[in-house]
Amino acid sequence: MRWYFAINEAGSAGDLGLHAKLAVVSARRVGGLDPVLLYLGARNAFTAWMDAAGVRVIDAEPGFADAIRAAVAAGRYPPDFAGHWLRSAICLTDWTEELALYTDCDVVFLRPLDLPAGVPAYFACAPEFEPDNWNYFNSGVMLMNLAALRDSYAGFDRYIRTSLAGAESAGFNDQLAYNSFYRGHWSRLDPVWNWKPYWGLNPAARILHFHGPKLGAIRRILDGDWNWQHEHERQIGSLFVSAMVFYAGYLRILHALFAAELPEAGAAIGAALDRFDAFAATAPRERVDLAFTRFRLFPEMPSAGGAGG
Repeated sequence: MRWYFAINEAGSAGDLGLHAKLAVVSARRVGGLDPVLLYLGARNAFTAWMDAAGVRVIDAEPGFADAIRAAVAAGRYPPDFAGHWLRSAICLTDWTEELALYTDCDVVFLRPLDLPAGVPAYFACAPEFEPDNWNYFNSGVMLMNLAALRDSYAGFDRYIRTSLAGAESAGFNDQLAYNSFYRGHWSRLDPVWNWKPYWGLNPAARILHFHGPKLGAIRRILDGDWNWQHEHERQIGSLFVSAMVFYAGYLRILHALFAAELPEAGAAIGAALDRFDAFAATAPRERVDLAFTRFRLFPEMPSAGGAGG
C-alpha cells in the first residue's frame, strides 16, 4: 500500500522530524508499505535521511497555497500551518493507485495492515479523543479513495478558499475542513488503525498515533517544564498524566523495537523512561481535566450521502 506523510521544513528540524523517522523505521519493519513524503521547503539533512531510507520525497504545496499566503500576509492565519494541508495534494499527485494511506508524522506502525473490506466513498477515519465517539473524526490517519477525492476536489478547494478569507480563519485547520466539508459522507475506520496511547495498551493496535503528547512534550512534562495555566498545554498534560502507565508501556515497547536501528529515537525514549518513576511520585494529578475529550463538533450526525459543497 502506498503510504503518504507530510511535513514542512520547520517541522523537520524538531521533534516532529524525529517522529517521522520513527514512522519510517517502523513502516519498514512491518512491511507492505511504499513510503512517500510530501515536503514543503528547502531540502536539508532531514530529506537526505529520508532519501537514504528509501522514501520518495516529493516537493509539494497545497493547491490553495496562494490563499494560505494571502491569509498569512493579512495576519489572519498562522504561517506554520501550510504543511498541515499537504495531504490535500495526495489525490492530485497520485493517479495510479485506487487507495492510499495518509498518516501524520507522529505515528508508529506496530503490525502489518490488512485492508478493511470495501472501498470508502471518500476516505475512512477513526474517532478523535474517545474510541466510540463517531461525531467527528481524527484526520491523523486517513484511508483515501483517491479518485473520489479528485472528483470532489474543486468543491473542497472553493470551501477552503472561502474559509481562509473569513474573519475566523485563524481557527480553521485541515481536520475541521475535512470534517465539515465531508460531514456524514466519510467511512468509519477501525480505531486500531489510529490507536492513541491514552486509550490503553492494545495488542491488536496496528498504528499507534502520538496524538496529543509527543516525545518532546512528554520529556518536558516529566522535567516539570510545563505550563499548566495554558489551556492547550493543560489538555496535553492531562492526557499524559491520566494515562502515564500506558505511555510508559508503549515507550518500553518502542525502545525495545527501535533503539538499535534509530539511536536518536532510542535516546529520547530512554531519557523519558528514566524519569517516569520520579515523576509518578509527584505527578500533578489534581491538574488533570479531561472535559475537553467529550467535545462534540456537531450537534448530531447527518444521514449518509455524497460530499457537500
